[in-house]
Amino acid sequence: MNAWKYVAAAYVVLGGVLQGLAQEPQKPQAPGVETPAPELQPLPPEPVAGDALYAPLAVGNGPEGLKTKVDSWLVISFGPRALVSPLISSAIAMAKPNYNYPSDWLDGPQGFARQYGSKIGTKVSFQTARFATGALLHEDFRYRPSTDKDFFPRVFHAMGFAFVDQSDSGHRMLAVANFTGAAAGGFTPNLWLPDGFNDTRHGLTRTGSKFGGFVIQNELREFSPEIAKAFKAMHLPFPRLPVPEWWNKDISVARRTAP
Repeated sequence: MNAWKYVAAAYVVLGGVLQGLAQEPQKPQAPGVETPAPELQPLPPEPVAGDALYAPLAVGNGPEGLKTKVDSWLVISFGPRALVSPLISSAIAMAKPNYNYPSDWLDGPQGFARQYGSKIGTKVSFQTARFATGALLHEDFRYRPSTDKDFFPRVFHAMGFAFVDQSDSGHRMLAVANFTGAAAGGFTPNLWLPDGFNDTRHGLTRTGSKFGGFVIQNELREFSPEIAKAFKAMHLPFPRLPVPEWWNKDISVARRTAP
């Protein structure tokens, strides 16, 4: 319970900081001077395709066709960010090893290759199950931001969207794709992980972690405008995983469907 208190407190503090940084200071109005109409602010930079930090974003109300789903799956499963983020997590796993793993998972290039291959396999199985379920059930799990302006309703909207999304026809439905994707990402690694980590208990733990990732991605996507404004106020670039410049020039389909 104490952990949840800290999470709730972090939400409150983060929300206050982001909203405070995002607000423009109001200048005093001189008597008899009309207030000019506020200028339209440009949209914050979109996190580009395959960024693991942000949930896929739905643009417009139209359904997502099968070809677009396949293109999005390819980008998110095999694009540069999909290949770079496991490198980072594998390096962390080697720097802070789990000594319950056998030595061939911990030592040298062979250990790094096992860690990296495991993370790539987990990502591909996770995304494949999620997108395949979405295509079969005509489910559109792309995130749709809340229309509410208040902080906590937006927080709960982002959390709830991990459990209930919508169909290609626009009706609300149980987020089956999220459940199957999380289960695939949790239990498929049992095929190659060492003994002691390939059992049901660890599979359930990984499944819960994957599902929690949906909530975190939704929250970051929901508050990405505030994040962008806050980083701009601090003269910092918008937070995203870097990719080669050539990738940013050819992601028109993925930009509509993925972070």
